[in-house]
Order: sequence, then C-alpha cells, then structure tokens
Amino acid sequence: MVHCNYNLSLKGQVKMFFRTFYEIRGVLMKKHDKSLFQIGEVTKIMGITRKTLLVFEDMGLLTPAVKDEESGYRYYSADNMTQIRSIRSLQQLGLSLKEVQDYYYDTENIDTYLERLMELRAALDRNIQMLQVRSAKQGDLTVRKTTLPRQVCFSRQYVCENVGDAANVLRDTYIAAARSGKMSKLGRMFTMRMSTQPDKLDLMCCIPVEDSFDGPERMEFAETPALCIYYRGPYEGTTTAIRALMAYVKENNVETTGPFRNIYMEGPPNRGENKEDYITQIAVPIK
Repeated sequence: MVHCNYNLSLKGQVKMFFRTFYEIRGVLMKKHDKSLFQIGEVTKIMGITRKTLLVFEDMGLLTPAVKDEESGYRYYSADNMTQIRSIRSLQQLGLSLKEVQDYYYDTENIDTYLERLMELRAALDRNIQMLQVRSAKQGDLTVRKTTLPRQVCFSRQYVCENVGDAANVLRDTYIAAARSGKMSKLGRMFTMRMSTQPDKLDLMCCIPVEDSFDGPERMEFAETPALCIYYRGPYEGTTTAIRALMAYVKENNVETTGPFRNIYMEGPPNRGENKEDYITQIAVPIK
C-alpha cells in the first residue's frame, strides 16, 4: 500500500505515487524472464483485445506463462503467442470458440472435427472458384490448375445433333435425377465429351446426387487434379475453349486421365437470356 505524506504538496504526492508504482512494476518484471510479454504488448502485436485474451484463458484455451497472484499481472511467452495465432486461425476458418475448445481437448471425437475442417476447406475452395468465375472475361482463354471434387452422379449418355438438342437432354437428365429424390444440393451438373472430336456432341450428362443413390445411372468420380478454362459466353462457343485446352495439353505434353468436361457455373437460371454472361468451366482431369 502507498502511504501519503501529508506534509508534501499534492503535486509531490502524485510524483511519489507514480515513482512507487513504477518501482513495484520494475520489481515484478525482474521476477520474470525478459523474453516474456506483458498483456498490452500481446494485444498490440496480435491485434486482439485484453477481453479476448481473458476469454481464451477462461475457456482453458490459453494459460499465461506467468501470472503474478499478488498483482494479477500476466506475462506471455512466445509459445503463448503461437497458441493465440493458432486459435485465431481456426476462428478465421469459421470455427466457434467452443468448436476450437473441442478441437484441442476432445480427443475421442477427433473425426468429427476433422470432418468439420474438411467442410470448411471445401467451402473455401468453392468461394475461391466463384471468384475465379466472376473474374472470367469474354475471350479470356487462360488455362488454370484446379481440383475436381469427388462426386456421385446420375448419368445418361446421348449423341446430340446441336447445342439446343444437348440442352434438352441435359434438362431431361436433371428432371430424372430430381425425381430420384437423391439429388445433391451442392454439386454442379456437367457434361463429358465422350468423343475426342470437339465438334461431336457425344455427351455423358452428369447430375450430382447423394452417395446413397444406387440406381443404374450411378457413376462415381474420384477427386482429381485438372486443368481448366473459365469460358464466358454462349454455349455455342464452348468448343473454342475446348480446342484451346486441347492445344495446351498437346503443347505441354500433359497426360490426361479422362474426358473433357463442360461444368455449368452460371447460365439460364441466374443469367436468363443474357447468353454473353453464361460461364462454363471447361476442364480436363490430369495425372
């Protein structure tokens, strides 16, 4: 306790108080390694609030390297800083603090948290893909690397005379898949070019369905690396992008592992009759 000397002026008493305060703080700091950080330093470095640190501590996610019981001062180590960064990274992925707590300490249900993180990663991949889609410009035939997801599809093969005929059979396949009661709400429908001739419309129409679908139309596709072009424009022009991707594969001696795919990203449902803004991902699986 700091005792006031009433023989001193008020100004003198204030000076004495702060001198005593800094002397006490200096003694406390000397007790601890100079490599430790005070709570104010941590909040500044990590860009978080004091309240957030205390919440981490209350939940058992973070234990200060040193906590002075007399003063209540907390001191944090480099390992503590790493732990804070790890917690924040998991939060930024979309986990709540309760989920972060379970992730660290509930070892019996680790598969549940692994599945949750895989779902978050898939959502992030979809968001990245949609940004790439939105950035597609007419005439841009840039070849990109991507990953085609594992999918189970309701699939039917047709030989079509023209693009209009292809749109009709794709719609018919979609309706049949919907009536199976197993259609996936996440995957995107696509067609595979079963012929090596880009102008020939020998198509396998594929509508994503749930894993539990077991009808004769079931086809399963493994996750695979791929090359792709995001083509913006009417479906009649997708052959241009297919030819460009074929040329890239040939010029760079890329080994493909399956037929070329037209994956329908944005079309009549969200672009109406504005065909110039249709976006199709032209992709080919590679080794």
